[in-house]
Formats: sequence, C-alpha cells, structure tokens
Amino acid sequence: MRLHKLLFIAILIALALPAALAAGTLTGIVTDPDGKAVPDARVSILRSLVVVGERQTDAEGAYRFENLDDGNYRLTAEAPGLAAAPVEAAVAGDGTETRNLRLKLSAMTTQVVVSSSLGGALLPQLGSSVSLVTGRELEDRAAQNAYETLRGIPGVEVSQTGRRGGVTGVFIRGGESKYNSVMVDGVPMNDFGGGMDMASLPADGIERVEITRGPQSALYGANAVTGVINIVSRRGEGAPEFTALAEGGSYSTRRFATGGSGLAGGFSWAYNLSRLDSDGVVANDHYRNQSAFLNLGYRQGNRRQLEFSFFGNANDAGAPGAYGSDPGGTNPGHTVDTVSRGKQNLFGYRLGHTEQFSSRVRQVTGVSLTTNDLYYISTWGDYGADNLRGLFNTRTEIVLADTASLAAGFEFNREQTKHSYITDDQFAPFLLPRTSLAYFAEGRWSPTGRLHLIGGLRIDHLRTSRIPSDGWTRPAIPASTVVQANPRVSAAYIAREDGGEGAFGSTRLHGSFGTGIRPPDGFELAFTDNPGLKPERNISFDAGVEQALFDSRAIVDVTYFLNRFRDQIVTLGGSVANLSDYTSDNLKNSRAQGLEFTLRVRPVHSLELTGAYTFLDTDILALEGSSEANAPYTVGQPLLRRPRHSGSYGVTWNHRRLTLNTTAYIRGETLDVEPAFGQPFFANPGYVRADAGFAYRLLRGVEVYGRLNNLLNRKYEENLGYPALRLNFMAGMKFRIPSE
Repeated sequence: MRLHKLLFIAILIALALPAALAAGTLTGIVTDPDGKAVPDARVSILRSLVVVGERQTDAEGAYRFENLDDGNYRLTAEAPGLAAAPVEAAVAGDGTETRNLRLKLSAMTTQVVVSSSLGGALLPQLGSSVSLVTGRELEDRAAQNAYETLRGIPGVEVSQTGRRGGVTGVFIRGGESKYNSVMVDGVPMNDFGGGMDMASLPADGIERVEITRGPQSALYGANAVTGVINIVSRRGEGAPEFTALAEGGSYSTRRFATGGSGLAGGFSWAYNLSRLDSDGVVANDHYRNQSAFLNLGYRQGNRRQLEFSFFGNANDAGAPGAYGSDPGGTNPGHTVDTVSRGKQNLFGYRLGHTEQFSSRVRQVTGVSLTTNDLYYISTWGDYGADNLRGLFNTRTEIVLADTASLAAGFEFNREQTKHSYITDDQFAPFLLPRTSLAYFAEGRWSPTGRLHLIGGLRIDHLRTSRIPSDGWTRPAIPASTVVQANPRVSAAYIAREDGGEGAFGSTRLHGSFGTGIRPPDGFELAFTDNPGLKPERNISFDAGVEQALFDSRAIVDVTYFLNRFRDQIVTLGGSVANLSDYTSDNLKNSRAQGLEFTLRVRPVHSLELTGAYTFLDTDILALEGSSEANAPYTVGQPLLRRPRHSGSYGVTWNHRRLTLNTTAYIRGETLDVEPAFGQPFFANPGYVRADAGFAYRLLRGVEVYGRLNNLLNRKYEENLGYPALRLNFMAGMKFRIPSE
C-alpha cells in the first residue's frame, strides 16, 4: 500500500512540473574507420542512463534528434561489425549541437536492450546475461522460425519434436520450458501457466531477438522464472522501402514473404507478411504457417510518442507421432499416426503512449491483448483450448541526476483459459481466470563512469477464481490469493578501460541476483483437490567476466550461474483411468548450475567468428519433508532433456556481393523418456548439426541465396522418438525496392 501511495505522489509531481520551453537539436554524421558515411547505422541517445530515442542514419550517414530538453546526453552508434565510443553532448536552449560519430572495427555491441531494464539500457551497462541476435544474422542463416535464433545461445537448449511445426520447448539454464516469459514487441505470448510453443513464431520481419538469462519476475512478474525472450519486429525508418522473398526446397517446402517500412512527418509504418508450407517427410506431416507483423507510430520529437503493434499467426500442423526410435518397445512397427493434427490462431495487440512531461519526468503507458486458440484432432478424441490475456501497465520515469534515475509503476494483468478436458459437474468446460495486480519500482545509479547498478522490486497480488466441483472426486475449490515479492539487483563494473595498446583491452565484471515465480497452469489447478497450490519459485545468482582483446576485435565472456528451484509442483496418487483423483502439492525441488563461455571475433570487417559452450550440472533434490524424490525419479538424477555439455560455432564471411555462412550446434547426451507413455528413463545420444549457406547480391536489389541444413546428414532426435530432418536444402531470391 505504501508503494502505491509513493507511485501516486510521483505521478502528481510529474503532472505538476512544467514542461521545458526550450527545444534543442542534436545532429551529426556517422562514419566508418576510413571516414566514409555509414547509412542505416543505429544511433541511440541516453539521458541519465535511460534511452530516450533511437534513429537510423540516412543514405548520407546523417542522424538528427529534435525537440530535446536542456540537459546532458550521451550518444552511441553501431553498425554490423562496427561500434563507436560514447560521445557526450550538452543541450541548452533551442540551438543545434553537432556530434559526429566515428565507428571502429569491433566485436563488441553497444546496442540498446529494452527487455532487461525499465526504459531500456545499453548492453555494456547491464549486469544481467543478455544475448542479441540481429535481423542481419537471421538473414545470414536463412532462418524460417524464431526459435532457430536460440540454438547456440549459451545456457539455452531448444528441444523440438521432430520436423517443421513440431512442438518446440526452450530450456534456459536448466529451468523448465514453462519458465520463460516470451514476448513479441513487449506483448506477453505465454499461455495460462507459462506454456509456450516456440514453433509458431516466424523469423520474417524481425529486427532483433533479445535473450535475457536469469529470473526477471521483478520486471515481468509470472513466468519469467529463468529468462525472457523478447522478439522485436522492424520499425519504420527513413524513406519507404519494400522487400520480398520466395524460396523452395526439400519436401516440397516453400516460403513467401513481403514487407515494407517508412517514416515521414513523424508518422512511421512497417509491416511483414509471410507464409511457410511443407509436405513433410511421412504421411500426416503437412505444415502451414502464416504470420503478420504491423507497426504504426507517431512521434512529436522526443516529447510524445504513440505506437500500435500487431502480431498474428495461424498454423496447421500434422502430428505423425513418435515413429522414430522405440526404446520402450511400444511402437515396434514405427507406425505413423495419420489422424492427429493441431491448429492454432495466435494474436497479439499493443497500444503504447509515451509522454515527456518535463525535462526530468516521463510517463510510459501500454495496453495489450493476447489470444491463443488451439484445436486438436486426435485418435483419442478432439479437444480445444482458448487462452486470453489482457494487460495494462503504466510507469513514471524520473531523472534524479545525470547519474541516477527512478522508475515506478502499476500493472493489471488478467489471464484466463478454457479447455475441453477441464470440466464442471455438468461435464462442460468452464472459464478459469486469474488476476494479477502488481506494483513495481526500479532504480539505476552510476556513481562513476565504470560502475552501473540496477535494483528493482515487484509485488504481485495473484488471485485465482473459484474452481467448481467436477461432480466426481474434485470438490469446489474456493478462490485464493497469493502475494509474492520478487527482488532483482545487478551490477556491471569496468575494471579496466581500453587503453588501445596491447592484446588486453577493457575488462567488464558483471553479475545479478533475483527471484522468479510461475503460478500453476490449468491442469495443475483443476486435476487436484488441493486448494493451496502456490507458485513455483527460483532463486538465482550469476557472475562473470567479459574481456576485450586486440582493440575489441575479440570478446570473451565466462559466466557462472546457479538456479535453486523450490515449491515445484508434483503430482501424487491417482490412476490412469481416473485423472481427477490426483493430488498436487509444492513439494519438488531441483538445482541447476553451470558455466557459459562465449567468444566473438572480428579480425577484419568482412569476417566474423563466434563460438559458445555451456557446461550444465542439474540435480533432482529430495521432496520437502522427505529424503526421497517423487517416483520414478531419484535424488541426484539429472533433469530431463538438459545436456551436460553443449556448444556451437558460426562463421560469416562477406566479400563484395558474396556472403558465406556456416553454423553448427553440438549437443551432448541427455536423459529422456519413452515417448508414447513416458516410461523412464533412457539415454538420448548426442549429435552434431551443421548448416551452410551462401547469398549473392545481383544488380538492382536482387539477391539469390541457398542453404544446406544438416549437411552431414546426421540421424538424430532432439526428443526420443521424433526424428529430425536429414540433409535438406532451401534456395530462393530476395528483392529490395529501391535497390541499395
């Protein structure tokens, strides 16, 4: 309640402060190491550590920020393989200040990350572990789905049931696949209880993907238990531009996409439409995925900004089942399911407003709506699920000094689910809603240019509505309320600045501590007689060192992490014939710790090399009040589908109009279950998947490209029983109007 009052007072102060009358301008030219203008470079402007604007340079390398209030600002810029040191600038009155930015060859990125701190922050200022995958990297890989960007990220394991369209889960630092908050342009896409099938999210139209490892419930509340995956689509910048692509390949796979963007008179627009079809490998393996992005915006200098974003996806995927390896002997003939298939309609909408009340106070407000409708045709009977989430979030950002800022706000979150298998005493599906009222605050402080501190706290009031009796074994469960506080602190310290001489450059120490929660999903609530189920929790710590080498042409990062999962929900009792007599409780515990190693090298502008390795040690711990784990697990057993060793590498070479790219992902052995009935436990062998591709830019904005996937033709299964695609290829053409 006290936090609510403080927030209310802050908003009143914001409204009472007069807006500054002055409106200054910052402009300049961005050049490369040879002094040539760099078009399409990304320029960011910060005030008191908070990002207040971004611009893309025009064809002459020029940028311009207008209507700036009096004060001190910091400018940064970067382009692929190039980065500029931050430049300070002071604005006073309505004059124009010029600051030119000189890029240099660098493997380091100074890009803005919007999902790891309120208001966004530059990557070097964050103590959290964050990885970025840019739209350019997606194009180099000829990626078709967003989850492909996650393969090879340290600490991240992607697990797909076979082919295109197969259910795809993501495990971050040993956490469950339900432990990640997945967002598209800031719109949460998770189902009720945290589930998210990553197979539905396309790669077309994406500007970048931000992967923050470590609990972020202090920022996003429920589901951000081990990480956040934020997909940022393209925004309108500069003169109108249009793109298109058409490609085809193995298994009658074809993909078409078109997009466009532009900015004029403060109005921006961007869109992308795409469709992917594949006949698959076996019967009932057809797949269709249709997606759309739309972004509209209006900005009045840096004083006022309105934006609307939309994401839509409709997909239809056959489910031929586990026709691969058969460790439990349940499918000796490797029979293909010719009946089962699933359909999904996933939509997200967001309306945002930013108002700069004065030189030191800004109000940011957003409203979003997500719907996810699923329908399954199955040999066991058809069923469906409807999920809906509505969210209102507002925060006040206050500049306390050039080295400190404070943000505080309020969020209302309403989510609900309705599933064919969750029924009342009339055997009719019922609506199961949950409401969250949250109060949050975050402070940022940089007492010196080397030390950056971030601390935050969020308090969630989670209320789950009454669950009616099923008329059988489940009694009516009364409405319940849980109050959960989640703190987070992070620090980044430049222990050594880049002197420009010798092999060793800057040294950055970084670390974070935080907690995360995941409330129960619909099945965990409905198939039990326990009214006291609490959210699952994680307490996490990480610390690492990032070392720049050879004038920042190489970056090495080593990070240790520890996750302690508590109050995990375990199901006891029951029978296969009678699901409703199961009892759930918060008894399960587990632990995950490990090391993440990352290497990025840019020896020359035309060549980039990357590498990553993750060592992951996971353990199932004893149940609360017991020395044993829940059957059939044993204490000390590793968690399912989490490899102890995994790694990746990537090489991209550009020479004039030609681009060559190769990537590989290496995964060690994992523990898995028999796919048909979940019988324990079987070893799933490790594998190596290598891909390679090329792109050649013809005249007049036309590009041809091709890619070989699984070029070593390895036979492997990410999940037991579900064969991955063998050697296959894709080839196509891209068009850009106007041509570069």
